[in-house]
Amino acid sequence: MNISDKKIERITQVAKLYYNDNLTQNEIADNLKISRPMVSVLLNEARSLGIVTITVNDVSNTRQLHENRIKDQFNFKNVIVVKDGKSPEETDINVSKTALQYCFEKAKSNASIGIGWGSMIGKMTDYAQRQEHPLHLNGKIFPLIGGIGATYRSYHTNEIIRILSTYTGLEAKYCYLPAFFNSAEEKKIVQNLQTYREYKENCATMNMAIISISNYPSYPDLGVVYRYEDLLSKHKSVGRLLAHYYDAMGQIILPKVDNAIQVSIEELKKTSNVTAICSSLLKPESLIGALRVGVIKNVIIPESLAAKIII
Repeated sequence: MNISDKKIERITQVAKLYYNDNLTQNEIADNLKISRPMVSVLLNEARSLGIVTITVNDVSNTRQLHENRIKDQFNFKNVIVVKDGKSPEETDINVSKTALQYCFEKAKSNASIGIGWGSMIGKMTDYAQRQEHPLHLNGKIFPLIGGIGATYRSYHTNEIIRILSTYTGLEAKYCYLPAFFNSAEEKKIVQNLQTYREYKENCATMNMAIISISNYPSYPDLGVVYRYEDLLSKHKSVGRLLAHYYDAMGQIILPKVDNAIQVSIEELKKTSNVTAICSSLLKPESLIGALRVGVIKNVIIPESLAAKIII
């Protein structure tokens, strides 16, 4: 079939107005001074010529629909939407179970896995501790940040590593450093120690990271007044990754005092497989801001929260 370039241009113009600009056929007809039936004919020709292709995705439930839309919206490798439980606590347990299976069952040989902290990491660890059939993975596992003396075990990073090492079979590489020193000067002194160098070597060889996202403000406050003074309120922080705070656009807010021992945002960006585990209590603006930081490649999220971030 021979079609002139002028007609192809007109067909493409009509298709763009209809599919890209969401104009009705009547609106297109009025704009282009043609009849509404002619618009319909041109749209049919656009499909028959391959100018317009329509793909029907195989979606069997709303969770799969959310997964596809979030993938497209944030350009993710993998999105797993988990069915909500009867309560926020039950939902978070469901997410933590899914995270444990997804992250470690897909781990490759010679894995080098960095683990964050927070309530969802703690729940995942609790679930791992109850498993009767451990895995037999090859590689190492280590904390992405030092520990603190909080009452919650989810911030005791070496304990998290010990439990996950027992479950996975990965070699535990502990970090015997606190997450925060009393000053930036103290941190500089520690950077000359072998313990610190080993920690940085682990981060440099990392091929997988598992982290959680927290709202701002959150518990524990991680000495934010000393580290940031008024910067977090001034720059309107919405959330935290490890001890990195960010705004709604995903911009990292730099502290006035750099006294933290944690993997850097740049190191996370270089890691090909970074999975974020999301709580049902996470605010949509906290999640969106975290996704915009640009370090997360995979996300495991409750269904109700997924629905709130889709445009």
